[in-house]
Amino acid sequence: MPSACLRVLLLACGLAQLTGCALLGRPAPDPPLECRDVVQALRQKEGLVRTVTDAGVRLRVTAREDGEPRRYPSLGAVLAFDSQKPGLWLRGEKLGHEVFSLRALGERFWVAVHPSRLVMTGGPVAYAKLPRYFLRPAEVQGFLAGPDWLGLSWTTAQMTVGADSYRFDVHLMDTLYRTVLVDRRDLVITRISAYDVLGRETTRVELSDHGPADGTLFPRRLTVTRPQEGITLSLRLRRPKFNKELPLSIFQPIRLDGYEQVDLDSPSVGRIELVEPE
Repeated sequence: MPSACLRVLLLACGLAQLTGCALLGRPAPDPPLECRDVVQALRQKEGLVRTVTDAGVRLRVTAREDGEPRRYPSLGAVLAFDSQKPGLWLRGEKLGHEVFSLRALGERFWVAVHPSRLVMTGGPVAYAKLPRYFLRPAEVQGFLAGPDWLGLSWTTAQMTVGADSYRFDVHLMDTLYRTVLVDRRDLVITRISAYDVLGRETTRVELSDHGPADGTLFPRRLTVTRPQEGITLSLRLRRPKFNKELPLSIFQPIRLDGYEQVDLDSPSVGRIELVEPE
């Protein structure tokens, strides 16, 4: 015979199925929306948060090597992001010392690695040559990505309705290009996956811990997984501020004397391997 606790749990499960209510108090999602209505709702949210700054970011990196996970010491970070430019500035620090500075404007990026006195520059094609534990600017774009940037409004996007999420499968030339999950209750993006031409997932961006931000909900945690590389990066916002005016200079390269300059767009330059942070 089931115990009293188990009988209560089974009864609660039965009531949840009959009433459509969640066990933990979260309300059941509203009836499913049409695809165009989901896209329109995301568009309306997109314009509410243009810039994000945070001087208390925590950055953690985990790598899987020989089947075993390896966690690197976390870094403090300062972040500034402008979705309209788009521009990104991310500075990593450890024990008060600057470890790296990443600046990106449009499709171009500039990365300074201070312990190695090295500056790397390039565009979208060169992202793959960055050291594997670096965030790519396009990955951070997931914080503020709108439905058009993600391809949800494309004619090749197909939406299916799940119990808790809307799933968009975006195709390019009959090949799965990206999938996006949108929470049915809050109409916020919770996961973005990118695929290669063979249909393998190359990058998964998960957005969680959504909180209020100037009339909308904004994720406080960004988790980037690259399954084929065995890398997971977690970016945690702690004191975000929204819609501050940001000068263009924040996202532009600066001159650093005595640093080696490497153009990753050059075909003669392969992937950069640095001494990984300890």
